[in-house]
Amino acid sequence: MSLKLLVNNKDIWDSFVEELDSKLNRIHIQIEQSTAIEDVYRLQGHAACLRRLKRLRDEVNGKSD
Repeated sequence: MSLKLLVNNKDIWDSFVEELDSKLNRIHIQIEQSTAIEDVYRLQGHAACLRRLKRLRDEVNGKSD
């Protein structure tokens, strides 16, 4: 499957972004509840990856900021 099919199909893309947002919300809650700094760092990395996935559409379609 081509990534263009994912990022250019509005229904699929919107569902994908909704799932990413849901995961980001859970990660933010975990960060707030973390007591070990190592866990905070790990969760911050996880959140950064999810935010990068939200920009996948622009990367695949050749838009850059």
